[in-house]
Amino acid sequence: MKLWMDVMRDLEYLLGDYEPILDAWEAGGVDGLVIGPLIFGAHKLVLGTRFVESAEPPMATFDPNPTVYKRLGVEPPPPPDDPRPDKRDRLERLLTAIKRRGWSLYIFQAGWGAGSGGSGPLLADERSQAAYQARMIDTLEHYPMADGAIMDGPEWGYEIAPHHQNYRSYIFNDLPASMASLCHELGYDYEALGAAKDRLFARFHRLDSREVAQHAHGGWLGASLFLENDPDLLAWMRFRCDSLTAFFWGVRDCLGAQMDRRVKLGVGPRSAAFAPLCGYDVPRLAVFLDILLPKHYFWQNGFDGLVGTVSRYVETLTHWNPGLSDADALLVVEGLFGLVLPGVQSRSDLAGALTPEFYEQIVTQETRRALAAVDDPARIVPWVDAGRFPHDGDPMSAGDLRKLLRAAEGAGLQRFLYHHAGNLTASEWAVMSELCGQPWRPLESSYRPADQLVL
Repeated sequence: MKLWMDVMRDLEYLLGDYEPILDAWEAGGVDGLVIGPLIFGAHKLVLGTRFVESAEPPMATFDPNPTVYKRLGVEPPPPPDDPRPDKRDRLERLLTAIKRRGWSLYIFQAGWGAGSGGSGPLLADERSQAAYQARMIDTLEHYPMADGAIMDGPEWGYEIAPHHQNYRSYIFNDLPASMASLCHELGYDYEALGAAKDRLFARFHRLDSREVAQHAHGGWLGASLFLENDPDLLAWMRFRCDSLTAFFWGVRDCLGAQMDRRVKLGVGPRSAAFAPLCGYDVPRLAVFLDILLPKHYFWQNGFDGLVGTVSRYVETLTHWNPGLSDADALLVVEGLFGLVLPGVQSRSDLAGALTPEFYEQIVTQETRRALAAVDDPARIVPWVDAGRFPHDGDPMSAGDLRKLLRAAEGAGLQRFLYHHAGNLTASEWAVMSELCGQPWRPLESSYRPADQLVL
C-alpha cells in the first residue's frame, strides 16, 4: 500500500528546505501530494488553548488571468494586494520538484477564490458555477505541473442534530427557496420535496419502540414501511443524487471543453454508509471522475467521524422521543444506513466503539463498498485522519491507525490520502512508513513530522 500526503492551509510548511521532507516522505511510501487551497498565510496554529494566526493576511498565490473568466462570461477576482513574489517562486519550485519525482500532484479546492458569481447557491446558480469553473481552469492553467484537482463538496447534509443548523451538514436546512429552480430543471416538484422533508422531520419526532422493532431489521421494504412509504421522500433522496451528479458532470464537461490539456478530477464523498444521503451516487460519479476519495473518518465527537454521527443520531432521536431507548435509536441507524457497530448497545458504548472488531467489520465494509463502485482499485484513495484532534474529534491513536489501514488493505485498498501534514505526529508516521515504505527510524533520520494542530 502507498499513500498521498495532504498539505492543507499551511503552504509555508513546504516553502523552506522542502527536499529533506520530500525525501523522508518518499522513503516512507508517499508517491503523491494534494495541496491547497492555494493561499499564503491561511493557517492557524493551536497552541494550548490559543489560536495563533499567520503573521500575514491570507492571500491567493497567483494573479488571475482575465481571459479565462471572459471566456466563461464572469468577472475575475481582484489580484492579491500583496504578490509575495518570493513565496510564489518557492511554490512554483516546490510543485516542479514534486513532479520531477514522478509523484501524482493534485490541487485541493482549485475553485477557491472565484470571482463574483450569481446570487444563488453554487449547486443551483449557473453564474456561480461559471465563476467556480473559471477559477478552477485559471488555477490549473497557472500550475501546469498539477495532474488535476480534488473537489470537497458541495454536498447535501447528513446530520439531524439541532446544533448542526449552523453547519453545512444539517439535513433539514437543505431545501431553501433558492433550490426551487434546480428542482424544476431536474424534473422535481419543489413543494412536494419540501413537504416530504417536513414529514421526515415530524416522523423522527414520533417514534416508538414497537415500530422500531417491527421494521428495523426488514431491509429496504421494512425501512420503507418505517418511513411510511413516502414516495416524495424517495424523490427527495433521488434529487439529492441527481443534483450533485449534474454539478460535478458540469465541472468535468466545462474543463474538458475549455482546457488545452486533460486534467484529472476527483471528489471526496462521505464514508460509503452516508454518501447517498449526502447526494453522492458513487457508481455514477465513477463513470466520469478519475478518482474518488471517500472519507475514512471513524472517530467519536468532533465532526465528520462515523462514530460521532451515529452518536448524534442516537442522542437526537432519544431526545425527540423520550420513550425511545438508545438500543432502539441504534436500530433506526441500522435501518437507515446498514451500520451495526460491534459491541455497541448504548451511547456510552460509543466512547469505546473503536475495537478490533470495529476495524475488522466496519472499516472492511466501508472499504469494500467504495471499491465496488470502480473498475480499478487505484481510483479509490480514501482520506484518512487520526492523531490527537481529528476534525475536533476524540483522539485516534497510532494503534487505531494501524488497525484501520490493515483492515482497509485487507479489503483491497491500494492507496490512501493522509489528512494532513501539519498535524502528522511521530507515532502516526512510524505506522504509515512501516506499512507503506521504509520504516522511519528517528535515531537514524533528521526528519521530524510537524506535529502541530493546524486548522
